Amino acid sequence: MKSFVYLLLTITVSLLIAPVIVRNPNSSQIETEHPDKQPVSSSKQTTTQQTPNEKDGKEISVFLSANKDVVTVSELEYVCGSVAAEMPASYNEEALKAQAVACYTNAVRFKAQNSKDSPNSALSGADISNDTSTHQGYLTKEERQEKWGNSFEKYEKKIMDAVNSVLGQTLTYKGELCVAAFHAISTGTTENAAAVWGKNIDYLKSVRSAGDPLSPSYLTTLSVTKEQFCDIAKSIGASTDIKDKSTWIGKIKTTDAKTVSSIEIGGKTFTGAEIRSAFSLKSAAFTAEATDTGVIFKVYGYGHGVGMSQYGADYMARQGSNFEEILKHYYKGAAITKS
Repeated sequence: MKSFVYLLLTITVSLLIAPVIVRNPNSSQIETEHPDKQPVSSSKQTTTQQTPNEKDGKEISVFLSANKDVVTVSELEYVCGSVAAEMPASYNEEALKAQAVACYTNAVRFKAQNSKDSPNSALSGADISNDTSTHQGYLTKEERQEKWGNSFEKYEKKIMDAVNSVLGQTLTYKGELCVAAFHAISTGTTENAAAVWGKNIDYLKSVRSAGDPLSPSYLTTLSVTKEQFCDIAKSIGASTDIKDKSTWIGKIKTTDAKTVSSIEIGGKTFTGAEIRSAFSLKSAAFTAEATDTGVIFKVYGYGHGVGMSQYGADYMARQGSNFEEILKHYYKGAAITKS
């Protein structure tokens, strides 16, 4: 069977597959770094792409937000492209499998919501969008080739093998598909969904993510001048005195996982997420120090901190955990169900 799979994969390496590029508990709150998108097309098209190892023939249609096209691909191709967009291909195979289950779960959930509820007109008839602000990422085969260069065949096979081994498995909680949220790096402890989104989700509770502080990207620092700080503060409705740094930053409250729940700037209270957005910080877990020349932000982790930490998943895999153990650690009480 494996030789047949590899043969079919080899055949399609030479084909161009026009495909597809997945935050809020009502969507999936997925956060990711995403690559450049393809040039905008001048016309809207709907196409169907064929890929190897179609499994049971199930398909997903995707609205490509950059060029406004709708593309239909097999579930296998979609999950491969989504994993490639959302997690470094260099990560351990078991981490890639965990990511594949999360991406597939989100895709199936969105597809079901869009079909049973009133169709989302913004999707132009598609099941899901490649807009990471609402759904999850996807890289086309051409984009994967561009991203990986000479390593394309190695990483394509690695991700294809990982996805093939778990395709059809979803995360469920009490019989319902999970919001399979994930993020790049936690603070060393993931966040409760309620602390970030204001809504309790039983399986998205704070858990320890021991490997994250070991990431070279765990701590980032951003320094802004006092002029920059006061200008941005003004843009979000805060009134600061550029000559008096005592007016810049007031009380800061944080959760146990270091996420800023509230911060006073210019006498006005903001959430950490609002300040993260305003200053383009990597996460809402930060400290802010006013100096004579400006403000220094020290930022911990990358992403909203809810659900699976991708770096933490890779760390667990390198310590010997399999994908099921990884998923059950980050999604407490969730079951892995074959569809």
